[in-house]
Order: sequence, then C-alpha cells, then structure tokens
Amino acid sequence: MMSLLVLLLSLPALAQEVVCTLPWLGDVTRVLAPEAEITVLVQGTEDPHHLSPTPALTAKVGSADLYVENGLGLEPWSAALLDGAGNPGILPGQPGFVRASQGVTRLEVPSGATPATGDLHPEGNPHIWLDPLNVPIVADNIAAGLARIDPENGEAYVERAKTFRHEVQVRTYGEELVGSLGGDVLDGLARGGKLYDFLESKGLSDRLGGWLGEGAALRGRSMVFHHRSWAYFIDRFGLRVVDYIEVRPGIAPSAAHLDGVKMTIQFSGAKVIGVTSCYDDQHARVLAEETGATLVRLPGDVGGIPEVSDYYALIDTLVARLGE
Repeated sequence: MMSLLVLLLSLPALAQEVVCTLPWLGDVTRVLAPEAEITVLVQGTEDPHHLSPTPALTAKVGSADLYVENGLGLEPWSAALLDGAGNPGILPGQPGFVRASQGVTRLEVPSGATPATGDLHPEGNPHIWLDPLNVPIVADNIAAGLARIDPENGEAYVERAKTFRHEVQVRTYGEELVGSLGGDVLDGLARGGKLYDFLESKGLSDRLGGWLGEGAALRGRSMVFHHRSWAYFIDRFGLRVVDYIEVRPGIAPSAAHLDGVKMTIQFSGAKVIGVTSCYDDQHARVLAEETGATLVRLPGDVGGIPEVSDYYALIDTLVARLGE
C-alpha cells in the first residue's frame, strides 16, 4: 500500500465532479482521482436494481463532468436519470460517460433471452466486481474517462490505474508469487483456468497467497445462495453452488421450491447458506434452522456492512466469512 500512497501524493491534484452509480465504482474512482468530488447514487445497503433519485442526486448528475455506471442492466433506472438530468456531456457515447463493465468477460449470458421474455439481465450477470480480476479492467475504463475530460492530467490517471492493478494482483495472489512470476502472467493463468495446475506442476502451490491462497479451502465447497449475484466470485474461487433460494429475482420462492432446496442441502452436505446483506433472510433462516446449515450474511458492495469501507475490505470479508 505504501507505493500506492506515495504515487498518489506525488501526482498533481485532479479535481473533477464524478457521479458513480455504485459504491465500489466510487471507491475505485477515488483511488484514481483522490481530489475529485465523488457522488455515489446507491448505498451498499441497498438493492442496486432500484433507485428513486432525489432532486439533490439529480442535480449532482446534472453538474457532473463524468458519469460512471456498471452497465449490463444492473441499473435499469440509469437511462431515465441521465435523460432527465439535462447534461448532454455525460450521455452514452459522449466523453463524460463510462460504462465500467466494458471489456469484462461476462458470465451467465442467456441464449436468446430478453427482458420481455422474463430475463432481467440479457447481457449476462452484471455483478462483475465480485471477481477481483475484473476490477483493474474497470479501473482502466474509468481512467480513460477521466483522461477524456481532463486530458492535461491523463497520464496521471493511467499511472494510478497501473498501480491499482498491481495492488489488486498482490492482494489476489500474494506478494511472493507476483514478485517471481509477474501479476499479468498469473492473471492469464487464472483467466484460463490453469493457475492451480500450473502452480502444482512447478511445486509452487504453497506459495499462493492473497485472497486465492486464503480462499483455497473454498474450492469445491458446496453452498446455497439466496440470489444469483455471486457468479463471478463463485467462478474465481471455485465454489460449488448446489441451489438458489430465489427462482426468479425479486419473486418469493414457493413452498415446493423451498422443500426442494431443503432436500438439496441435506443430500449435498452443503454447510453454508449465503445471503446478500441488502436482502431479506427469512427463508434462509428457516432453511438453516431445519438443515443445520450456517446462515452467512454477505456484503454485496462496499458499505454493505459497516466494516467494509473499501473494495479491498469487501473481498477480505467475503473470503473470511465464507471460509469460516
């Protein structure tokens, strides 16, 4: 962290007005532009699918230099908010607009589905930040947006994004492996699903540190989740999800479905039921009581619980809580 702090202090102060739809986007933007005035629209304790903008928030969007959204249908209210804010410079396609998910490999992209046919996310699962490997891509997108509206300091934003990428790599794999093999090499192996086999073949498995080292015990562990927001975390850390409490997002599960989930938990030996902190855990509590599984409350974003004050703390907490 010291190298990142030194770089941030050595670069010029860059003051811009930035609106970010989600807390984790605000946190990444703050790393890249620490002097910016950053407004976050959705709080970490709220469901990001739903927002009723106040006049104060709409005014912030109206005066913003840069607007950063996750995209992939996670913020269905975003287009109307932008249209109503009267700020043409931050509309899609303009220099002041950033779709953070651009360039991220999407998971759970349905075949031929649309919102009209009942799929809320026809572009794929939008919860991209739950895989740490995706977040440096987002940082690059935000840095490019900042450089567009402030070209004089464009190089500073790019350098901060590079430093952020290195920090995420160290936290993902551990300083020793990043130092010996390089973060980009490790990223390539991880994205290709070859990291663990490669490390084993080279006798380096015990050198894996960081989030993946701490989360090694999660690989193959059977779990149940309430909502389908965890695909990227599941994929990166190798969890085995045996069922979901929700059949459709926002629709209460039937008694028959809950009975099926109960049987799945019992037959699979799943010991954990994960529920995002912004959702009601009533059904999960009943299932935990009836099966002996442990209900684990999970922050879905920065600020989802009080101790998760930044993105690093978010992943720290998820790995720790699911590994208990």
